[in-house]
Amino acid sequence: MFNVKFLNKMLDGWFSGHSHVELAKKSVSLGVITSVFLVFIKFVAWQVTGSISLQASMMDSLLDALVSFLVFHALKYSNVKFDDDHNFGHEKVEGIVSIFQCLVIFYSGIVIIREAYEAWGNPEPIQNTMVGIAVMLVSTVMVYQLIYFQRYVARKTESTLVKGDSLHYLSDFCMNLAVIGSLVVSNFVAHVDIVFGLGVGIYVLFSAFKVMKNALVDLMDEALPRKVRNQIIRAIREIPEVNDIKVLRTRSAGMKKHIEAVILLDGRMTLHDADDVTKNVEKNLSKLFEKVDILVKAEPKGEKKIKEVSGKSGPKKREKVKRVPREAKLKGEEL
Repeated sequence: MFNVKFLNKMLDGWFSGHSHVELAKKSVSLGVITSVFLVFIKFVAWQVTGSISLQASMMDSLLDALVSFLVFHALKYSNVKFDDDHNFGHEKVEGIVSIFQCLVIFYSGIVIIREAYEAWGNPEPIQNTMVGIAVMLVSTVMVYQLIYFQRYVARKTESTLVKGDSLHYLSDFCMNLAVIGSLVVSNFVAHVDIVFGLGVGIYVLFSAFKVMKNALVDLMDEALPRKVRNQIIRAIREIPEVNDIKVLRTRSAGMKKHIEAVILLDGRMTLHDADDVTKNVEKNLSKLFEKVDILVKAEPKGEKKIKEVSGKSGPKKREKVKRVPREAKLKGEEL
């Protein structure tokens, strides 16, 4: 639904010359503009219809606009280079702001559920349902286009902020569909508008937990996914002078990836040649990511290898293993 090949190719052509940071900023800017427009038309429709679910949708769009505005400035700050007080850069501000996104989305869900609960005992008939349906159809189309572009940017940049922004707009998209359904059948069943509003509120809470999970991945320095680590291993071993990989540590901070590796080289190699090999390894790794911080250290072959234990989460463990043929080790690391 949000990943169509021909649309992706068209977007690739339009944004081929844009960096990841520029793409992320365009995505968030589009979110701010879209949300402000939706708040206006939903407010008018709510005043005309008196729909509880439409009121909830308007409030959600208002929060979307405020969060997207904050996310835009967070993206600008995260791209500031390192300084004396922040030696590793400012990328983790993305995770911090994503936590704030989660709290805002969670609050939005609670407000929606409270409005539905208060309206349950005294449901009011909805007026001018066709006006509300027309507004929500326009809103649904606009939000779909926004989510599609944000999902495209998130796949390209792997930005935590863009992923979080996309998630709370996805809740807005689902809310729009629910509001349309409630407006269609509200004239036949008195409480259906309230039920739809309650369902949307619960879904918004679920979305908040998903945003929280994505943010914690960055803030807890979780290792990159196994598939990505295997790409890194292959890129290092493409350099023929590399005998083995002793240590590999990976993490992400916003859109930037961090890679640390200790490679084993022939002990008879000169210091100058070893430096050339590490530079070639770093050059190979830099081709994998647009924003990456790489630290490669060379050690003489002969020391016992420490193999990184792959896992979904948790601290890395080190274990000593016996020397085995190169082919067997390759299969063992590429899980």
